[in-house]
Amino acid sequence: MKLLPKISIVIPSYNKVKYIGETLESIIRQNYPNLEVIIQDPGSTDGSLEIIRTYEKKYHNVIKLYKEKDDGQLDAINKGLSKAKGELLAFINADDVYEKGSLRIVGEYFRTNPNTIWLAGRGRVIDGGGREITRHITTYKNLLLMINYYPLLLMVNYLMQPSVFMSTKVFEKYGLFRGNTRFIMEYELWLRVGRSKMPAVINKYLSSFRIPERSFSKDEFDKTLSEDWKIVKLHTNNPFVLALHFIHNWGRKMVVKNV
Repeated sequence: MKLLPKISIVIPSYNKVKYIGETLESIIRQNYPNLEVIIQDPGSTDGSLEIIRTYEKKYHNVIKLYKEKDDGQLDAINKGLSKAKGELLAFINADDVYEKGSLRIVGEYFRTNPNTIWLAGRGRVIDGGGREITRHITTYKNLLLMINYYPLLLMVNYLMQPSVFMSTKVFEKYGLFRGNTRFIMEYELWLRVGRSKMPAVINKYLSSFRIPERSFSKDEFDKTLSEDWKIVKLHTNNPFVLALHFIHNWGRKMVVKNV
């Protein structure tokens, strides 16, 4: 039987001492047999590096820390992906977590479906304490995920970022992530790839995306939505699709306002 494909997970880390241990533990407890974890940290000062080094020492065959200066999250992730040796690539933020058994589910899917180039599963949204929040939004996104239609992806980004896994073929053909020094816009890559081929879908929860209390300012979120709007306009000029995307972004602002 063909071995499970090697999965490379990139973690951009900077001053996440409160959560980085939980993130790493969620990866290690997967017991996935063919795994590589690349941590890019420009020099955390809050104790994160000490935690990371403890895990690196204990799991030296899996975890590798690169303490390198970068130009923000985008640069850190792309640097990590450039070092990756796995057949499957993903990134997870230093405060998000994987659900139990998710990597084996992903690996098994790619092994039995070798023509798959990318895959998306469900994801939860949690707060700083690990409690699930915005369940109604999650239910809505899960419904769209089951339909999985490119015009819907143009209307709203229903893919949960840490629940997306990509073959190296994607990055060889479409290039790395794009964005700027403040934001990584994975949505832009989803639209680039999705125009040609939509992801395979696994109807299981693979990750939890964390929104800690006061993790971003209103100004930062407004700028994120502004970048999001620029991206979708590059991929469609359909007025109906753009109107629905605008409405969804307004809804996102209302949700974040009440988190």
